[in-house]
Amino acid sequence: MKKILVILAKSLKYGNYCVAGIELSTNKWIRPISYDKEIEDAVTAAELTYADNTEAQILDVAEIDFEDTPAENPVQPENFFFKGTWKKLAHWNLNDFEKFCGYDNADFIFYDTSRRLELSTLTEKNKSLLILPIENLSVSTEFRNEEIKFYANFSYGGANYERFGVGDIFLREKFADKPRGNFFVSKKAVATFSLTNPYKDNRCYKMLAHLFL
Repeated sequence: MKKILVILAKSLKYGNYCVAGIELSTNKWIRPISYDKEIEDAVTAAELTYADNTEAQILDVAEIDFEDTPAENPVQPENFFFKGTWKKLAHWNLNDFEKFCGYDNADFIFYDTSRRLELSTLTEKNKSLLILPIENLSVSTEFRNEEIKFYANFSYGGANYERFGVGDIFLREKFADKPRGNFFVSKKAVATFSLTNPYKDNRCYKMLAHLFL
């Protein structure tokens, strides 16, 4: 089944990418995932490459051939296996998207203001993707086991959110060579958020997948 979606997330995931977008005909989120189980619901760079050898980017409008039914992931119900080569139809700017469907309607970012959720708290109507306007965004960096970690701190709907993992490629590159600390990014922005599959601690973590400035 071919679907046309605007890509609103392309974040790093274990050397590959986590990609998501909204289908134009239904306004519903879709997260394309590979059949390769070893890359854990990610997409490789090769799979993201169009026939003209360019790579799919944020705000591309792409035609993708999917399986008819979702991938049966209760944490990420938006997951669909794709097949074949993606086809780029157009490229939007953020105003194009806002005119199309605006932002998601959410009181909280995935249930509450915490940075992670117990797997047992998720419901059958769970969502794992959102695009929302945020304020007072900063990024903090930490070093753990000789590896740099990136965390987003911001406010949404009058509430503060802290220590969301950052998958956004630009933000990670911007602060990769900074010393440990907290760095202001923007007073206002738009962000795509993703809820991860459960980790070994049986918790699902909230990620800032992509930032629109």
